[in-house]
Amino acid sequence: MCIETKRLKISISFAFSVFLALAANIAEGRTYLLTLLFSFLHELTHIFFLFLYGVKKAELHFSPGGIKMTCVDLEALSYRKTVICSLSAPAVNILTGAVFFILGRICPSELMLTASYINLIIGTVNLLPLSFLDGGRGLNAALLRFLTPDKVYRISDVLSVFTLIFLASVFFVFLLMKKFHLFLLIFFAYCTCESIIQRL
Repeated sequence: MCIETKRLKISISFAFSVFLALAANIAEGRTYLLTLLFSFLHELTHIFFLFLYGVKKAELHFSPGGIKMTCVDLEALSYRKTVICSLSAPAVNILTGAVFFILGRICPSELMLTASYINLIIGTVNLLPLSFLDGGRGLNAALLRFLTPDKVYRISDVLSVFTLIFLASVFFVFLLMKKFHLFLLIFFAYCTCESIIQRL
């Protein structure tokens, strides 16, 4: 399904609709639905700032793996605006997570605490210095103001390697503690694959 306005195009895959229907009918699906909701908030924040800075068109793609925003004229943004656009969405997630955490403490609620943790995870994960995540994009844009592209790409490569080593270390520490986290494994595999694709 595709919904298109003058400035925003939203495409929803059939598989996403099936996953959504399944998640809505199982108890464990609540976490998935909340993750989608706050991922949507994340991408809407990006779109808000992009439109604020004059970007004419953006697209949102809904798939079982999540929500992805694409925009063709990002290169027209200044380095400062790119940094703001990149870091605004993680900041909103972290702020939203903090608000839900406070509310969950004032009026004890498992739902509010779950919403808090999901927002904090989305915000924190997106701040990692990987070039395909918001943290990496923001860092690269900030460095490009002072360094040549070659130096920035070398710094980005080194940070990517250290970040992947850190993620792998966290995963193995949990394994040693006999706590297998499927999310960490999937996220590490995703980051590794995306980092390889970025190098090709």
